[in-house]
Amino acid sequence: MAMTDNARFLISHLRNSFITSDDTGMCELIIESEDYDEYDSKSRHDSSSISDSGMDSDTNLSSSYDILPDMGYGHRRRSNTAQKLERMKKERRSQLEEKGHLFDKKQLPSENEEKKKPKMSSLSWLLENAAITGSNPFLEYAKFDGKVFSKCWGNKKMDIFLTMALPADRSYPISVVVIATAKIQELIGLVCWQYTNEGREPMLHDNIERYCLHIAEDDGEVDMDFPSLDPKEPVSKFGFSKLALVEKDLPTAKSPKSSFVVTIYVPNRGFNKFQMESMNIPMRDILQRILKRRKIRPRPGLNYNLEKQEEPGVSIDLDATLASMDTMEFSLVRENSTRRHHNEGSEDEVSTMADSLTSHQYKSYIVSMVHRLRANTDVQLGVSGEKVEVDPVGSKGTKFFKQRAMTYDADNIASCEILEEKSTGKSVFRITYLTSHDYKHSDFESDSEVGNEIVSKINNILELRLSPVRKDFVATRAAKHLRKRDSLRDSFRLSKYTDN
Repeated sequence: MAMTDNARFLISHLRNSFITSDDTGMCELIIESEDYDEYDSKSRHDSSSISDSGMDSDTNLSSSYDILPDMGYGHRRRSNTAQKLERMKKERRSQLEEKGHLFDKKQLPSENEEKKKPKMSSLSWLLENAAITGSNPFLEYAKFDGKVFSKCWGNKKMDIFLTMALPADRSYPISVVVIATAKIQELIGLVCWQYTNEGREPMLHDNIERYCLHIAEDDGEVDMDFPSLDPKEPVSKFGFSKLALVEKDLPTAKSPKSSFVVTIYVPNRGFNKFQMESMNIPMRDILQRILKRRKIRPRPGLNYNLEKQEEPGVSIDLDATLASMDTMEFSLVRENSTRRHHNEGSEDEVSTMADSLTSHQYKSYIVSMVHRLRANTDVQLGVSGEKVEVDPVGSKGTKFFKQRAMTYDADNIASCEILEEKSTGKSVFRITYLTSHDYKHSDFESDSEVGNEIVSKINNILELRLSPVRKDFVATRAAKHLRKRDSLRDSFRLSKYTDN
């Protein structure tokens, strides 16, 4: 470290240090403007002390060097961010200048010109469009359109296939939103109204009684095995989302295909009818149609064939045509299996199958709930595919007891059976259900016809769902019957042995 007592040297060193280390240049302006004449009197005395210490002295107060750009000093250079922002501003300004024609000023019409043009109200516009498009004969059914009341609860959306439309449009259904209180006949009118509004071809008949709604598959194929929906029933009663609008009483001259109707019977599972385009169709195609309709997938070792209905056990040649069969009724059979003759009870089997398919739909009954220590109470028994509900009818009840509402989940119901048939025309049936790892039951009394219907409906639901509770209950009951039979057999053998 260097030691010095020369004040002039120190002041000059400090001045130079401030000037060279300041990037703004303010120190240089301030220091050079100050007057340092007061130090001239001491310069001579200081010079002698400096010479003694071995340092060079300068009698004049030396000023700092001029700071030039090439010396590495001066103002700090602008950062890269500032330069990039300035470059982006220039590019944006040049783009605006190039696209300036897109934002040219347009001449707006003057107030006088706007006053001259007549303004049209919304009602006038609607009346004018209605006059152009013509009157819709199904306008009275527009009030059942659920799109107008989109916030109302219960509106139902359906896809309606149009069998009378052009062939290119038959595979594309028309989406309709209907209110919950509408009936099937009103739904048909709504479909016809929307069909006419969209300008589809061909034109429809003005009378909606010429049309009916049938159940349809997802691909638009009409299921003619079931009858058409009752036009007087409400829409909310049915749970179908795919329907087909079919024209009634079609003239035979316009539909020659209707004369070629082939009926395929499935043993113990009803039948299906198909309309053929001609009599030259191979029987193999008819077999593929019935398999597709029944959703049957052939597997290795599990193939199907067709037989004539009147000739069981004789398989037909699938490469032969329909014209060579001399019949329009056939039966679907599995290879290496036999079938029985067609009996007259096939219609009953079809009705039974229809009941099993519609058993999941909700239906309510008025029955009496049987109690052990008090009188029976009237309740409303609601049966659906998901649960069974018991609701008390009215507010009747004793001073100490009042009937409560109960709900049985379908997966927890084990069985439903008739317990007693009374001579008065009434029957008692029991519903067994599982609660907290224990089986309990509730008994009900009703007319014999109503009781049989309820038992059949609940059993169909149990067979379709086949819950674990149902499986365990059936297995337990079967094991109990076997043990009882074995015990009776052993007791009989024991008594016979003792007699001998």
